[in-house]
Amino acid sequence: MTSGSVSIPSGVQHIDVLVIDDDPFVHTGIEAILAATPDLRLVGTRLDGADVMAACAQLRPDVVLIDVRMPGIDGVAAVTIAQGLPVPPQFVMMTSFDDGPRVVDAIAAGAAGFILKSDGPDAITNAIRGVSRGETALSPRSAKHLADWVRAGGSGAPQERARQSLDLLSPRERDIAFALLDGSSNAEIGRRLFIADSTVKSTLQDIQLKLGARNRTEIAVLVARSGLDR
Repeated sequence: MTSGSVSIPSGVQHIDVLVIDDDPFVHTGIEAILAATPDLRLVGTRLDGADVMAACAQLRPDVVLIDVRMPGIDGVAAVTIAQGLPVPPQFVMMTSFDDGPRVVDAIAAGAAGFILKSDGPDAITNAIRGVSRGETALSPRSAKHLADWVRAGGSGAPQERARQSLDLLSPRERDIAFALLDGSSNAEIGRRLFIADSTVKSTLQDIQLKLGARNRTEIAVLVARSGLDR
């Protein structure tokens, strides 16, 4: 599929998605997934992160799926640039398993979630829906890879600081924080801990305040960096 906007029939309310990736085959794959999903629609594609401002201004996507690594302006730089928009869209990074450092940079820049390019359609569509609701979305496989990467480098002072931060949490807050490592949604955490979704949501807000984290991804990174199992 060539770069540009996509003709969509009018009708039901959609979550509008823009894809930015230097590989046209990725465009085609995402288009096929979204075409089979009634509440999501592809409004355009771009091959270069340098087009992020113009494309977002023209197409007004709710969510941007963007590759972490691209020639020229990569995904992290594009997310940073897009924060200058009056109302920035939500960004989901598309990455491979070895992109841990760049994913952490992207989260710091304002990305709301990330997925692996090898994730299945459900993980991709769930991430889009999640960030469109203002949540931070990690697919289960991407959460595991991020945790593995952080743990591999998580020793010494950063590890000790992470453990000290987690000591601030109550037992219930720790249960919820550690559940983020497998990419669980609020509903899945609630079922596991026998509590309501609303309780999970409010507790995550309390955890963010205690840890100084901006979203659930930063909580997961801190938990992984601690090297603890519980």
